[in-house]
Amino acid sequence: MARDGLLIVGAGPAGLALASKYPGAARILEAADEVGGLCRSIEFGDGVFDLGGHSFHTPYAEVSQFVERLMGGRWHSQRRDARVSMNGELIDYPFQTHFMQLSNAALVAECREYLPPSGRPSTASDFEEWIVERFGAGIARHFMLPYNRKLWARDLKRMACDWVGERIAETYSKGAQTAERGRQPLQSDSWVSYPADGGFVEIYRAMANLCGPIELSSEVCEIDPINKIARTGDGRTWPWTRLASTMPLPGLVRALDGCPADLIADVDRLEFVSLKVLLILIGAPLAAQPQRIYLPDPAVPPHKVAFNHTSSPALRSRPAHAIMGEISYSEEKPARSDADLQSATLDWLIDSRLVRSAADVAEFRVEDIRFAYPVYTHDRPAILARIRAYLEPFGIYSFGRFGGWDYVNSDACIWQGWNLASRLAAEGT
Repeated sequence: MARDGLLIVGAGPAGLALASKYPGAARILEAADEVGGLCRSIEFGDGVFDLGGHSFHTPYAEVSQFVERLMGGRWHSQRRDARVSMNGELIDYPFQTHFMQLSNAALVAECREYLPPSGRPSTASDFEEWIVERFGAGIARHFMLPYNRKLWARDLKRMACDWVGERIAETYSKGAQTAERGRQPLQSDSWVSYPADGGFVEIYRAMANLCGPIELSSEVCEIDPINKIARTGDGRTWPWTRLASTMPLPGLVRALDGCPADLIADVDRLEFVSLKVLLILIGAPLAAQPQRIYLPDPAVPPHKVAFNHTSSPALRSRPAHAIMGEISYSEEKPARSDADLQSATLDWLIDSRLVRSAADVAEFRVEDIRFAYPVYTHDRPAILARIRAYLEPFGIYSFGRFGGWDYVNSDACIWQGWNLASRLAAEGT
């Protein structure tokens, strides 16, 4: 087989974006049987589910314009409608901006009393300390700490806090903190977009049409960095000049022939969150629902519930509606049985009057996502620097959410893919 100029491992947003902009010959190997990566959608019983509560929102104007052109007229935009469930009430998200909407006067007073001055420089050394310092003891106790413990499924003191400006919205006092690299958290007045027909994956199916050959069901199991050959599980070999990988770093370094044991030990210290994703098909249209509900209560399994039929008029008009629940787990916080998760989540939906009764549920499914969210531990930057220093002299580049161990959404993955395409083009062959 002729040697590919650029071999890309992974047909998710980052890999597709790289292939679509790379000026030379590029081939993609994808382990799954379809494109999209973590942005894949699942359809059954007339319901459309995303693997996570997806919507499109980006501060990168070029990415926004590209996706809108890509989708043509098949694009729907609306104001984001997200809520927080607290003590049986739904208030606007984020909590730290809208806690005043709660009817519990004592809770509101506590959150307001401990608010710190806006714009004060942070001295926090870990994520838990940053939460208390930035939002005060009241907001921390009632929402930020319990919610983030559910989401990250670990001791928050083991997490760094150099990433928070990109993912966590400010309080209503609007401090001076800004996000780096243009990435900013969603606010209560954000506008979000979604394909007008089908699921979120339609963006990446359209992007795949701009790319060169894509080999589906082709999982890379071995990489020879000296002879520049990749091998897939079906026994095929793929010679390459340069290789760009979006596969999770633990899989990449283990696939490398001759990878030093100390580098494998390094990558094993990188931490991640896994997800059980509950897919709940309601066999009839639901009444008006918010798009997202965030849940700090540790007794309710999901930290986030998404009503996917709210994403577009086409999905709202379907005879069945889709509800998705995200439940984080890790070695530190193991997942409960699927049956328990389903039962407890349905009980909450019924108690909250979001679903009328168990009889409305047409089907339950559970998807298990091992690599869902990379964790920003204190030693992460040094580990990533050592991995890149080893890989790039071989012409191997690792990027994307788990290739770069970077908690980024699909729009930032597109941006990363484009930037790598520009870099490789500038470096030549």
